[in-house]
Amino acid sequence: MRSRQFSVSISLAFILASFPAFAQEGSTSAETATFAQRAGKGLNPDTGVNFLGLYRKSVRGNDPASARPNGFHFQEAELQFSADVDPYLRAVGLFSVGEGIEPEEVYAETLSLPALTLRLGKFKAALGRHNLLHTHAFPFIDAPLVNEALLGEEGLNDVGASGSVLLPAPWFAELTLQAMAGGSETLYGSGNPNHLVGVAQWKNLWDLTDDSTLEWELFGTLGNNRFDRRTHAYGTDLTFKWRPSVGGKYRSVTWTTEYLNGLIAGNAVGGEPVFGPRLGGLSTWLQYQFAERWWAQGRMELLGHPRSEGVEPARKQSVLLGFFPSEFSGFRLQYDHLSQTGQPDDHSVAFQWNISIGAHPAHLY
Repeated sequence: MRSRQFSVSISLAFILASFPAFAQEGSTSAETATFAQRAGKGLNPDTGVNFLGLYRKSVRGNDPASARPNGFHFQEAELQFSADVDPYLRAVGLFSVGEGIEPEEVYAETLSLPALTLRLGKFKAALGRHNLLHTHAFPFIDAPLVNEALLGEEGLNDVGASGSVLLPAPWFAELTLQAMAGGSETLYGSGNPNHLVGVAQWKNLWDLTDDSTLEWELFGTLGNNRFDRRTHAYGTDLTFKWRPSVGGKYRSVTWTTEYLNGLIAGNAVGGEPVFGPRLGGLSTWLQYQFAERWWAQGRMELLGHPRSEGVEPARKQSVLLGFFPSEFSGFRLQYDHLSQTGQPDDHSVAFQWNISIGAHPAHLY
């Protein structure tokens, strides 16, 4: 089965890399001219490769059965292809390379609908700021505790349809509604193809000054789980960004706080659902750029808040120093202290190198 998935993924990657886009017959001359300018590079998609390497040393990593053992590790590589299909659609194919090659995001989205963007394919759900990020774009080497515990290591990512509309407000306000297959084993995994998962997110962005912005999001998801009962999760995040208009190349500050909470209903007893433990958590992190190529960061996390029976509360503190020679390379050193009820404290140090070649699409703002 794995070899078949590998073959299909390889075939799809080559198709995306070699498929030329042609302007549709009947399009206006202006649309065709614009498309011709975009396709001036031989009608081939932009292609990029990113790979992550890691060395980790921790107290718990001394155990051979640890989920995160000590030593050198190849985290992953990502192959990305993106191009305008025609004046109306854009396509993206992103494949993760580890033990095999698997599609991480493969979708098409509209380009020309006023105030509306539609998307079809496999993509990351609009469920908070962190869930939309790929591994190489994580603020820290690892994801927050609550994201891993509730959404899984890869986050909520599935096949479906998405629509994002700009709301008529005096600030930037966007509403995103999504319907997805619900294959996530952590949250959903009902196995019934008729059970869809709903996702909603309301995003707002304000310009506080010429140098600073404030972004606030409210999000949630609802669907059937593997017990044929309901799962729901919701959360909110707040991000402040400051980069001076003069000297912004050398200094900047980003402060993000995100809260996530979920409840999974279990097997029925006497016709009534049994509700599993409510899993909630908070993470807040600060990024400070103090020189052109240097960053210092700090993060604090709480897992199991509010308290719930069956969930061992945990606290984690992280500090990180990053050196980025350019936008195509980065080196990060991170220290973590994890304390959890009923377990000895864990201290860990990790060093990560992040290298990109080829086209490098801009990250989310």
